[in-house]
Amino acid sequence: VLGAYACGKDLAEISTVDLARSTERDNGAFCRQGLGALLAKLAPVGAIQLATPVTRIDWGRSVVEVDTPKGQFHAPAAILTVSTNVLASGKIKLDLPKRHVDAVNKLMLGSHDHVALELPGNPLGLRPDELVFEKSQDRQTAAILANVSGSTVCVMDVGGTFGRDLAAKGEATMIDFAIGWLGRLYGGDIKNSVKRRHATRWDHEPWVLGAGSAAAPGGQSARRVMMEPVRERIFFAGEAVHETMWGTLGGAWESGERAADAALRLFGGRRG
Repeated sequence: VLGAYACGKDLAEISTVDLARSTERDNGAFCRQGLGALLAKLAPVGAIQLATPVTRIDWGRSVVEVDTPKGQFHAPAAILTVSTNVLASGKIKLDLPKRHVDAVNKLMLGSHDHVALELPGNPLGLRPDELVFEKSQDRQTAAILANVSGSTVCVMDVGGTFGRDLAAKGEATMIDFAIGWLGRLYGGDIKNSVKRRHATRWDHEPWVLGAGSAAAPGGQSARRVMMEPVRERIFFAGEAVHETMWGTLGGAWESGERAADAALRLFGGRRG
């Protein structure tokens, strides 16, 4: 699958080398309680401080200084896991070398959102986790993942330029599009079957500002640049910092382990 569904960007905005080097992607797995609940279970107890947004990082001194509304923290090194769009936004004051700034700008996030509709009784007549694409002549289209994990929830995906413009109009407009799109494909009566509904708008989530990273044409090598620490003080992790599993939770997880190992080696430590 190419383009907006796979990368959140239109084909003209995607590096062919980046796409060719990516690993084959299995269908997504779903956690009924939500992915956040799963990650919270995996996190060490007491190791995370919530509601503490970082506003500035100074790595030019003998230690790394991290400013937050709850005070300043000091550490010999720091691992940054925020998205490339957040790094580029200036939300965190961080004087990165030009080499890393250029890499960030080549790995900007695409736009990929979900519109979830509850459709009891399977009015679409589709199997659990059946993926359907519309044969469309324009970009105003979507894909549907039906009856997710055997539930009555169907998820419509929109992405790329069209998805970004649609999300900018708000959740209600996204839901109206999804219901209308289903009506064209499966009949106008579908709208009467819709119960609960919800749409994501990742471009407008202030701590993310987009979906997954997709390298711009000629920008695939930027992922390796992001694997390089800044003066052995600032390390980067996240899906954008993985050459083959970018755009996936697995890629983000592996890059985090790699960054942690690299930081610990500097101080003679290792992960338990």
